[in-house]
Amino acid sequence: MRAIDQILTRMSSKKTFVCCGLDPDLSKLPFEIQIQKISDEEKVLNFLKVVVDITAPHVCVYKAQKAFFDKLSGGHDILKELIYYVHNMHPGLMVIIDCKIGDIDNTMSAYIETIFGKLNADGVVANPYMGNDTIIPLADLREKAIVVLAKTSNVSGSIVQDVILQDGLPLWKYILNLIVNYWNYNFNMIPVVSSTSAMNMLEVRSIIPDSIPILLAGVGAQGGSYSDFGKLLNSNGAGVFVNSSRGILYPASQYFWQIGIEEAVIELKDSLNKERRGK
Repeated sequence: MRAIDQILTRMSSKKTFVCCGLDPDLSKLPFEIQIQKISDEEKVLNFLKVVVDITAPHVCVYKAQKAFFDKLSGGHDILKELIYYVHNMHPGLMVIIDCKIGDIDNTMSAYIETIFGKLNADGVVANPYMGNDTIIPLADLREKAIVVLAKTSNVSGSIVQDVILQDGLPLWKYILNLIVNYWNYNFNMIPVVSSTSAMNMLEVRSIIPDSIPILLAGVGAQGGSYSDFGKLLNSNGAGVFVNSSRGILYPASQYFWQIGIEEAVIELKDSLNKERRGK
C-alpha cells in the first residue's frame, strides 16, 4: 500500500491526526537515560524505541528530523535501525524523514538512494525552491509520501513566502498550486501549511482536493495553534495531520517521563478529535 494511503488509513482506523516528531536532543533526554554508561547512539535509540512503543497506538505517522541524527557519529545507522523497528514492531506506521532536500538531478539521485534505498524511509520533506530538478524525481516515487513546503511555520519565512507575484498571488500560494496541480501526477504529494500565520484555511482547503493530505506545521513549541484544524479537514472529516515533536517527547517531569509522553500524545489526539467534531 502506498505511504499516503497508509497514513490516511491510520487516521481512520485509529481516529488520530497526530504526527509524532522523532527529534532526539541529547540535552533533553530523561536523566535516567543520560546517566547510563552506554554510547550516545544507544541512548538515543533506546529512548526513541520507548517513545514509539508508547505513541504508536495514538499517531498516524512519524516524522524524524535528520539533523538530530546527523549530530551523532553513528546517527545514520541509528536512524536506519529506528525505521526498521517502527516497520517491524508497528506495521502500518510510516516514517517520513525531515531534511528538506532540494537540489539538482545528480544530487537528488544521491538523496533518494540514501533516504529510500539505504534508510528505507516511507517519505521525505522537500524544499521546492529549485523547481522541477528537485520535485520531479520525488514525484516519480509513487509509493512514497513527498511532503513539500508551501507555507512554513518559522517566523522569517514570510520574507520569501509572502512575496506578491505579478498576478497578485503570494509566492506560497503559487507553490501550493504547483504541488496540487502540476507535481502531483502520481498522487503522492503532501503540502505543508503553517499554523502560526494568519491564513484563510477554508480557502487553503478549497485549493486542495480531498485525496491530498495536508501537514499542519508549527503546533506546540513553535507557538502555533490547532484552532483552525477543522477548517482544513476534507469532506470526509479527515485529510490533515498535525506534527508535534518537543511537545510530546520532552514532558516537564523527568521522573515519570513515560507517563508524560503518553499523556501528551493522547491530549493532542483528543484535542484534535474535539476540533474535528466541532467543525
